Amino acid sequence: MSTGIRLHVGCGRQYMEGWTNVDIVVNPQWKAPDIVAPAWDIPLPDKSVAELLSVHSFEHFYRWECDTVLAEWRRLMLPRALLVLEMPDLLKFCKNVLEGRGGKHPDQLGLWGMYGDPRDRDPFMAHHWGWTFTTLAAFLEANGFADCVEEPTQWHASGKEHRDFRLTARRTGK
Repeated sequence: MSTGIRLHVGCGRQYMEGWTNVDIVVNPQWKAPDIVAPAWDIPLPDKSVAELLSVHSFEHFYRWECDTVLAEWRRLMLPRALLVLEMPDLLKFCKNVLEGRGGKHPDQLGLWGMYGDPRDRDPFMAHHWGWTFTTLAAFLEANGFADCVEEPTQWHASGKEHRDFRLTARRTGK
């Protein structure tokens, strides 16, 4: 893979050493992101990113915003750069609601997947769209990405097996 920036978009409280961490919010209780910016307007040069990671962030955009966000990420990424997304799986969390599976908190594996974690009372933490691996892979492939693969999730132990999914893809084109 080409050398370039490893970009962590929507880092929140999960600041990662060795990455350029980006978030729209600065919370004084967490380590500040390296770049404070919205995911659709990150002040970095074109084709400067070798890997873009966004964990539990993409579902926070309305569907009509996702086109703009993805176009910005593609602008930043080198050809064949790796995109890694992890988020709640719409089908899994709906199944959890129907089956009454809750996790540590009664709605954690179900309604939190749909609406977000209400404990912080933070509008930035609200979910605005639901995805599955299949719907997200089709969206990415229609917007300049290929080689979509579903992989085991690595975040949120509570939702790891029963709520979330992880997708990796490669940026196409020059």
